[in-house]
Amino acid sequence: MSEPDPLAALESDLARQIDLLAYPAAPWVAPLPAPDGAPALDCAIIGGGMYGLAVAAALRREQVRHTTIFDAAPAGREGPWVTFARMAMLRTPKDLTGPDGGLPAASFRAWWEATHGPAAWDALYRVPRTAWMAYLNWLRRVLDLPVQNGWRLVAMQPVADGTLLQLEFATPEGPVLRHARSVVMATGSGGSGGHAIPPEIAAALPEGRVLHANDAIDLAGLRGQRIGVLGAGATAFDVAIAALQAGAATATVCVRRPTLPRDNPRRWMENAGFLAHYVDLPDGLKWAYAMRLRRIGQPPPQPTFDAALALPGFRLATGMPAETVRWTGQEILVEGQGRRQVFDRLVIATGFLSDLALCPEYAALAPRVALWRDRYVPPAEAADARLGRQPYLDRFGGFQESQPGTAPWVGRVFSITGAASLSLGPVAASVSGMKYALPRLVEGVKRRLFLDQQEADWAHFVAGEHAELAPFDLPESVAA
Repeated sequence: MSEPDPLAALESDLARQIDLLAYPAAPWVAPLPAPDGAPALDCAIIGGGMYGLAVAAALRREQVRHTTIFDAAPAGREGPWVTFARMAMLRTPKDLTGPDGGLPAASFRAWWEATHGPAAWDALYRVPRTAWMAYLNWLRRVLDLPVQNGWRLVAMQPVADGTLLQLEFATPEGPVLRHARSVVMATGSGGSGGHAIPPEIAAALPEGRVLHANDAIDLAGLRGQRIGVLGAGATAFDVAIAALQAGAATATVCVRRPTLPRDNPRRWMENAGFLAHYVDLPDGLKWAYAMRLRRIGQPPPQPTFDAALALPGFRLATGMPAETVRWTGQEILVEGQGRRQVFDRLVIATGFLSDLALCPEYAALAPRVALWRDRYVPPAEAADARLGRQPYLDRFGGFQESQPGTAPWVGRVFSITGAASLSLGPVAASVSGMKYALPRLVEGVKRRLFLDQQEADWAHFVAGEHAELAPFDLPESVAA
């Protein structure tokens, strides 16, 4: 007799858990036709990574079923995990939860034990990066989630009275329009501004001599070269490690601070109080947390730091701001604070930008939404233009009007991107906070849909058929 397949058994258990927790299973969202006659989506989810999948699954359990996930990437390449991410393992603890939506059989641990055996969990230190992608692919398959790959959102705007949003997508077959009653922007840390090479550096160096860490890099092309990496965080170290493993002669991480940061209070923030209730803090305290995190910086995880130091050719240059960058005709000179470094290639690893004005898909929305600079004035010594450009989101992650009453439709768009961090928490777009951010996001979408149909619901409550008892004739012996 053959041994039972542990993964098949897990999938059967997951189906049963979903069935056991199905209450309330009654359909409640009234369909709404779009201008083209097709039913409008209840929710369009932009981004098929971990948040996009988790939002779709959670909405389905809440009987919001007419949803679609749209992602520009090919299937299996959504998010950073097998594209530009280069760390060997996730930076968060292995026992974190979130994409599972509270279902034990949908957790990473359950999947890992089913595919590798229970003992492998005890032996695991942290989640391998590529294993996380495999887990997300499994969730998509086993939950049968509706993902439209190869569709990139290029524009969204309100239709008619603002109860619908028109979404324009670039697809392999050409431009396509879809209509939705709500939109969740789940496009990751770079989904509200992206990343860019500083223009002064781009102008100073020949094409191909400067790269960005969040782009795909031909690592084989770095063989034998001296690589400079500008940045101090985990990504900078990941790039240096990857370059050296690909055969680079040296990889130097240039840190503008005099010493590499050691403290990382983000790990302390990963507790049930902070993750669940950061959104309830006053604006001034949210701003203060964000400013302190910026000022102290963030070190790489200890395993990443140790791995870099163990590689021949790794260099760490602290107190090395890139005050000037120039090309001599043969090599790159980076100078700062009286010091000089010489490289063949330069990699920018200074993170993502948060600026809706840089994203074409936000063109209609950006001028109409409240930013933090519109709602909060920090003390002079705590002024920060970058923080001020972040959107001022409500507790559900919904955009708010800059001028009340002028664009109520913006409240139909929700963000769980990197630009949500000041409003929702410094781990808002990461898996660390998903256990708490996901239910709020789903409640925000449901709330919008429910309030849309309040008049129709009242009319049905008053005049609809609600009989619980079957028709009957009362026997004479019972009649009083």
